[in-house]
Amino acid sequence: MKKVKLLLVLMMSYGIVNAQADSSVNKNPLKADTIIISSDRINIINTTFSADTITIGNIIIVKGAGNNTKTYYKNQTPIIAANADTLQLGRNKLVIDENSHTRINKGWVKGNIDGVKIYKSPKPAKNVSTNWFSFDLGYANFQDKSPIIYYLQAPSGIMPPSGIGADNLKLNNGKSSNFNLWIVQQKVSLYKNKLNLKYGVGFEMFNFRLEQPVSFRNDLPNKMILDNISFSKNKLFAKYLTVPFQLNFKSDPKRNKSFYMSAGMSAGYLVDARNKQKSSERGKQKYDGNFNLNNWRFATIGELGVGGIRLYGSYGLTNLFEKGFSRIEFHPYTIGLRFSNF
Repeated sequence: MKKVKLLLVLMMSYGIVNAQADSSVNKNPLKADTIIISSDRINIINTTFSADTITIGNIIIVKGAGNNTKTYYKNQTPIIAANADTLQLGRNKLVIDENSHTRINKGWVKGNIDGVKIYKSPKPAKNVSTNWFSFDLGYANFQDKSPIIYYLQAPSGIMPPSGIGADNLKLNNGKSSNFNLWIVQQKVSLYKNKLNLKYGVGFEMFNFRLEQPVSFRNDLPNKMILDNISFSKNKLFAKYLTVPFQLNFKSDPKRNKSFYMSAGMSAGYLVDARNKQKSSERGKQKYDGNFNLNNWRFATIGELGVGGIRLYGSYGLTNLFEKGFSRIEFHPYTIGLRFSNF
């Protein structure tokens, strides 16, 4: 008897739903978020039925017109869409070609299989995005803006007043390098994720390989001397904690392989400096100090490219050395490759 009652209740419910779908009266739909079926009754609580839509809590099922597409929403976000030849699950879309009779019986696959194409739509762009750890590798040198020095005649020969001139600090261009490690970066959308404000924090590191045997020592009056031995390796290393700010343009925010351009300025503070030397007479030596280097570094910066590998460059607006320390004025510049998709 109970089974007969249950069957009658189910048939009546089905008739009510079909009657609502076929009629034009949808002004007062039944609303619910639960359907309970027990042995002798059906409870429908807070569910909405209409001609093409069923709403259960925050899940909506919509039957489309024309191509009979059914779409399932959750919190107003489409999570499943299906029709005769296409199934979309979130960002993943599977399409069966109309001329194919392929059956999906090969288990889980990545990419395309015979007669079936699998697509993945890009992630929606965020107004604020964050990236951790990227790096640069490039070439370093400096522009010599030192004023003309009038040398003094001395019994030992002609020497600049400080004992070291700009000519003594010429670099081995093939071995001078720049390495930057960006710890964290962020972008804030200014216009449709195409125009952004980009900023971050990281370390800029310069390796200046000197051609002449100049030694840097913090205990010397002028912090450097022209040594009397030949070094097989003589490097001045400088490390800055740097904060860059750039205006960024990306032609297509939804594609990683799109045109990318940034320009701006950076501010850095000297956190480490050392002179590393290698010679047959003294072996390997390393001396730490600031060597009268300028504690602050301000520079113009930029990047340009497509995809995850880009060109970057910087030009120092401040002297490498402290103002008033000497008549040497060097402005470091860099150019190289940036390995980042951000």
